[in-house]
Amino acid sequence: MIQIYADNKYCKYLCGKINKFYKKNPPKLLCVPKGIIANHPGVGFGVFDKDSRFVKSSIQNHKGQKGQIVPKFNLNDVKYINSDVMFLCHTGHNHFGHFLLEQINRAWCLCNKNFQGIKLVIIDEKNIGKIPNFVYELLGLLGVKKQDVILLNKTTQFKNVYIPEAGFDMVSFYTDKFIEMYNKMSNKIPNDKIYDKIYVSRYAMPEDRRTFGENKIQKIFEKNGYKIIYPEKLPLKKQIALVKNCKILAGCAGTALHLALFMKKGEKVIQIKRNSIVNDNAPIQYLINMAKGLDSVFIAGSVESRKTEHWSFVPQVIGVTPYMKQFFDDNGFMYNSDDLIVDEKEMTVYKNMLKKFPYKNPVVKWIQRKFIHFSSCLIPGRIARKKYRNFLRECFS
Repeated sequence: MIQIYADNKYCKYLCGKINKFYKKNPPKLLCVPKGIIANHPGVGFGVFDKDSRFVKSSIQNHKGQKGQIVPKFNLNDVKYINSDVMFLCHTGHNHFGHFLLEQINRAWCLCNKNFQGIKLVIIDEKNIGKIPNFVYELLGLLGVKKQDVILLNKTTQFKNVYIPEAGFDMVSFYTDKFIEMYNKMSNKIPNDKIYDKIYVSRYAMPEDRRTFGENKIQKIFEKNGYKIIYPEKLPLKKQIALVKNCKILAGCAGTALHLALFMKKGEKVIQIKRNSIVNDNAPIQYLINMAKGLDSVFIAGSVESRKTEHWSFVPQVIGVTPYMKQFFDDNGFMYNSDDLIVDEKEMTVYKNMLKKFPYKNPVVKWIQRKFIHFSSCLIPGRIARKKYRNFLRECFS
């Protein structure tokens, strides 16, 4: 079930997106004898067979090969290791939310006892040289030991390279195998205090990342029986332990709500939209909820004076909009008139923060964004493209 508390334009956008989602057949597993895992930092990566032919199922990006440059290499210079490995992912953004949905989407295969103890390969395509602790923690819940994770910097050939198909694509599909994997991880976490209703807050984040005005919103939720937690202040396993048994998970749009992957079927996720431009991550959150069998509620909560996208350095502010008030009334929330008034102190901080970002005409911003996107397509290499885009954004700022 889905409920949307927003204007017709947003409802049309969200329904148009989610109507394209589907459940895919169980992912397959491919074995490549004497497979080559290639990495050219800053250019591209992928898996090749012994005849140097690219294996398409190793593509990491959404909907095909778009955006992924396949590197070239000289087989005579490639190191050989007489060992079986499983290709898992690349380091990507080294971001928790992205790892949950994109980097770990092949790990469903680890639920099979036959692959317990196999070495996992993560390609260091950005030459970072390290793996975040949350990667080891999540993989550990699937029985993977830290010493069995290989951070691959140089192109290497192995005895056999196993390539599981992606079990989830955040712009199109999910599979039961992907969900089974999260159920297994959830079951590995001992129960903690059980709260039926949890609100995950961004308010403890630094000023340049938090959502202004959330303090008043979360107080209304707290008044109505929600336990307020600040995920960044808790160990990952504690976050999972709290969320896995809750019946309702609420909060602003963002990574914290992706913890719904650990919830039980039949529960509910409430997401507050914190930006005013139509685009946001609601379709991704809905696909997670759809895959897990969770009810979805989306509420337009932005009261910002300057329009922002979902991911924005420009500060964002939320408040009790008419849509949010309607949600409160429909669900029997208790509140008083003071709860509905925007915190003036918060608004002052928000407006002062806003002064650090010069105003730009939305049409000009759109043209600049399109120019950056299309011109960067001519730049070879993922890292080079990113540097080019950041350079242009700085020039236009």
